[in-house]
Amino acid sequence: MKLRKTSKSVAEISTASMPDIVFLLLFFFMVSATIKREDNQLDVSVPQAHAVTQVNKKFLVKELHIGYPTDLNQGSTPKILNGKQILQLSNISQWIQEQRSTLDEVYHDQMIIMLKADKNVDMGIIGDIQTELRKNNARKVMFRTLDEI
Repeated sequence: MKLRKTSKSVAEISTASMPDIVFLLLFFFMVSATIKREDNQLDVSVPQAHAVTQVNKKFLVKELHIGYPTDLNQGSTPKILNGKQILQLSNISQWIQEQRSTLDEVYHDQMIIMLKADKNVDMGIIGDIQTELRKNNARKVMFRTLDEI
């Protein structure tokens, strides 16, 4: 008596629709993604500079904006913005501690504060900010400028 060998069928997954699915997902994420816009709470026009230095370790740079508010309800005096919200001069020490906590302990003393100040802002508020930075041992301060044309 002869026994027949049963052949096992191999189940294959069709990949014919794979490119359609990939392009559909790509299109979905392109349409649903939002581009982060800079919050224009302050009007800041930076001055031009003769000598410009670039920072190699960008993660060490923490930025403060100093300028006049775009909303007239906030007054006409220069304000300090940390990128999200307006800070008072007395809150700078707390902001520095928060920024230091985002860095590794090795880099705490290497944190660089980048001041992006409007060219028409009185130097008094910038001097007050620098004094607060010195009190909190944030001694590396740079000013954002435009390259000279």
